[in-house]
Amino acid sequence: MSWKISNEARLLIYSSFIIGLTQGFMWVDFPVYLDQIGYTPFQIGIILTFNTFIGAMLMLPIGSLSDKYGRKKFIVLARLVSSLAFIILTVFTGFFEILLAASLMGIAFANSGSSYMALLTEKSEEGTRNTVFAFSSFISGVASSAGMLVGAVPPYLSKFFQLSLVNSYRVLYVIALMGSIISLLPVLKIKESYRGHHGKIVLFPKASRKIVIRLSVLGMIGLGAGVLVRIFPLWFYLRYNTNVDVLGPLFSITQFLTAVANLSTPSMAKVMGEIKTIVYTEGASIAILIAMPFMPLYYLAGILYALRSLLMNMSAPIQNSFIMSLIPENERALASSIINFFDSLPRSFGPFISGVFIQLGYLNLPFFFTATLYSFSVAGFYILFRRAKENIKLSEKIQNK
Repeated sequence: MSWKISNEARLLIYSSFIIGLTQGFMWVDFPVYLDQIGYTPFQIGIILTFNTFIGAMLMLPIGSLSDKYGRKKFIVLARLVSSLAFIILTVFTGFFEILLAASLMGIAFANSGSSYMALLTEKSEEGTRNTVFAFSSFISGVASSAGMLVGAVPPYLSKFFQLSLVNSYRVLYVIALMGSIISLLPVLKIKESYRGHHGKIVLFPKASRKIVIRLSVLGMIGLGAGVLVRIFPLWFYLRYNTNVDVLGPLFSITQFLTAVANLSTPSMAKVMGEIKTIVYTEGASIAILIAMPFMPLYYLAGILYALRSLLMNMSAPIQNSFIMSLIPENERALASSIINFFDSLPRSFGPFISGVFIQLGYLNLPFFFTATLYSFSVAGFYILFRRAKENIKLSEKIQNK
C-alpha cells in the first residue's frame, strides 16, 4: 500500500481530526444529556430529526455553490457555524434554543460534508486515492474514539468538582467550541487549485446524472441509520441502565477498532475488488445487528455492537473513493451533496420514528426495521454498481476511437 499523501491533504485530514473529537463525545452524550435534563424520547427524536433534516435540505444548494465558487470557503463557514452552535449549548437548555443549536449543526454538516470530500479528492492522486480516503477515515475514527472516551467524563466532573449535571456537560461544549475554532487553522493554510466554474448554478449534475440517481439506493441505509444508530446511546441507557461513564469507553473502543479496520480495506479491495469488499463487510454486519436485541447482558450486547459497527463502517473509505472516482471533477461537490442528501433526508426522519417506537414501549423494534432497510440497500448497491467502472472505461475507449 502506497502512503504518498500530499501535505495539503494531511492538513485537511488533521482539521477533520479536531472536529472528530467533538463529534465523538457529542454522539455519546447529546441524547443522554437531553434525557437527563428532562426531555422525553419523543422530544429527543424531534431534536435529532431537526438537526439532520436541516442539513439534508441545504445539501443541494450548498453543493452546487461549492462547485461554482470553490470548496475551502464552505469548510471554513462550517467551522464558524459549529462554533456558534456550541456557544448556544453552553448557555441555554430550553427546547427552542436546543433546536436552534441542532439546526446550526445541520447547517455546518451541509457546508462541510460534500466540500470536504471534493477538496480531499483534489488533493489526492488517483493511484493513491483509496489510501488517502482510508487514512482520512482512520484519523477521523481515532479522533471520534478519543472523543467518545471524553464523553464518559461528565459524571466524574459532577462528582469530583461538585458541578451540577448541566454544568458538567457545559464543560464539554466549551471544549467543542475551542476545537471548532482551532480546526480552522489547518484549513486556512490550504491553497485550493480548483477555482470553480462559470456555468449556471444547478441542483443536479449532468455528466454524472445516471450514477447519482443509482446512488439513491443509499437512502435506505440513511433511514435505517437514522432510526437506530442515532439512538444507540439512548437504547443502551434505557435497556441496560448504562450511563455515559460506561457508554463512552464502549463507543470509544468500537470507533478505534473501526478506524484501524479502515486501514485494511484498501488491501482487501485490491484482492476482492471494491464492490465485494463493501457488500461482504456490510452484509455480515446486518446478521449481527439482528442478534443484538436478544442479548440479556450489557457486555454481550456491547461486543455485538462493536462487531457490527466495525463491519458496517470499515468499507466506508473504499465506498467514498469508489464513488468519487466515477464523478467528473467539476461535479464532485454537487454529486457528493446529492448523495449525502439521499442519505441525510431519510436519516433525518429516523430519530422521530425510533422516538415513537420507544415512547410506545417497542424498544427493540428499531433493530429489525433497520436490518430490513440495510439488506435492501446493500443488495441494490451490488446489483447497480458491480460493473460500473468497467462500463465507464469501455465508454471512454469508444469515445477515444
